[in-house]
Amino acid sequence: MDDAYLKRSRQMAQLLHVAQQMYRAVNAMVQRFELTESQYNALRVLRGAERKSEDLTQAELAERLIASRANTTWILDKLEERKLIRRKGHSDRRKNLVEITAAGHKLLSRIDPEFATLLGEILRDVPDTELEQAVQTVRRFRFDHAG
Repeated sequence: MDDAYLKRSRQMAQLLHVAQQMYRAVNAMVQRFELTESQYNALRVLRGAERKSEDLTQAELAERLIASRANTTWILDKLEERKLIRRKGHSDRRKNLVEITAAGHKLLSRIDPEFATLLGEILRDVPDTELEQAVQTVRRFRFDHAG
């Protein structure tokens, strides 16, 4: 193992560690609202689509969540039980249109200030320019040949 490999390996381990910490922090916050991180993310994606006047199918939502369709079905089932989302029926459930409800908006409006506080705490020492540069850097990662 050469030095370059060891250095990059340590850097990737640090990135994974930070990602895991961020996931845990967000998950802990949304659990207080009886949501998983994936359910919270689905609500946010649906709110964003509504703001853009986009209709999303269940399959399209799965793509945006980077989740399997089966997992997305489970996520939506749980949100629908709480009346936070609504499916507009289709014989093929993957083609159902999905939308956030008023109750979903209300829940997000309660979570938004806590999420803003969490982000403020986590990113307090990171200027916006550095954060944007980090995002641009990770977008250049390639997974074409990753297993």
